[in-house]
Amino acid sequence: MKLILISLSALAMTLLPSCTDTEASAITDERPPENGAQFKKGEGLSLTDEMAKSIDLQTADVTERKIASRVQFKLMPVPGTNEATGWLNASQVEKIQPGATVQISGQPGITARIKSIEKDKTSALSESEVVVVTENPLKGGSEVEAAVVLPETEEAASIPRSALFSTAEGSFAYAKNGKFFVRTPVTTGAMDEDHVEIKDGLYSGDVVVTKAVKSLWMAELQVLRGGKACSCGH
Repeated sequence: MKLILISLSALAMTLLPSCTDTEASAITDERPPENGAQFKKGEGLSLTDEMAKSIDLQTADVTERKIASRVQFKLMPVPGTNEATGWLNASQVEKIQPGATVQISGQPGITARIKSIEKDKTSALSESEVVVVTENPLKGGSEVEAAVVLPETEEAASIPRSALFSTAEGSFAYAKNGKFFVRTPVTTGAMDEDHVEIKDGLYSGDVVVTKAVKSLWMAELQVLRGGKACSCGH
């Protein structure tokens, strides 16, 4: 029989959204080639050349670089003033302090800084109100995107953000090992618009998949289940 190649959309149709990641990780037997993919215990997922081409699979090296994280949040201008207010979660509050410089998206030349950060004592949520003051009033009266750029990290292993994906079990990247692709758990650190620091799980010089990552994940699920929907009661 001819090997059937399937695209990302076709792969998605074979999966039920209520299936859990634990089901897939619990199945570790080697499966025969199916839909252009094969899973081998202890090795990972391998693809035929045709399937790799059909999903436009691309890779990149893990590199050492400095990363300047960004704390992003939304601001609403206060009419008639040079101030704008927004909300920060507990994790964001830990990273920035009053006086920090704020970048306002879409409004170059606007100089802004954090005036104050105060915990909302009336809410059960761990949120704090941030007040930002600008030299000139913000243009328009609608919500704007804002960010505080944190100091760069020391040089550390990093991957493109497109290589990172998350499931209920944590964060992963697909590392290349010969002809196989291994779903590898990673611990992340600083993150900017393009790259993310990897604190554990990968090393400089490793090769990771940067495009068609979700296609690999769905192909792995499909092969491990042997083409059958998960037995989750649906």
